[in-house]
Amino acid sequence: MFAKNNLTQTDMIALSGAHTVGFSHCSRFANRLYSFSPSSPVDPNLDPTYAQQLMQACPQNVDPRIAINMDPATPQTFDNMYFQNLVAKKGLFTSDEVLFTNKASQATVIDFANNPGDFSGAFVTAIRKLGRVGVKTGNAGQIRVDCTAFNS
Repeated sequence: MFAKNNLTQTDMIALSGAHTVGFSHCSRFANRLYSFSPSSPVDPNLDPTYAQQLMQACPQNVDPRIAINMDPATPQTFDNMYFQNLVAKKGLFTSDEVLFTNKASQATVIDFANNPGDFSGAFVTAIRKLGRVGVKTGNAGQIRVDCTAFNS
């Protein structure tokens, strides 16, 4: 899908860096803490200390309104800490952590973790390209109230 829209793997990785700001409701990642697999309820790709912190913030059956920062270190700063978190096994979502565990993307994650300028430059390039993809106007599109679901 990314390639079809003239976006590269590096663009996808850079755009994922937007997870350095914002929050997530516990239900969006609870499977990594309580039901990852039959042999390991906790995702083995999570740092154990971080997993414990997440469990404290998001116990099973927690109020669905509870949310936590996606970046535990600098949650209100747009920086490359997201990538440093991935290297440290502190990616909140499986889709984030796989960027580090997959050999095809790991080198880029490490580069962005170690070189904030590389991440910033790549993000600017990628977000400009993304901004030109499938722009809808008028009644052809809508701004979602909740990014995970179409407006009703």
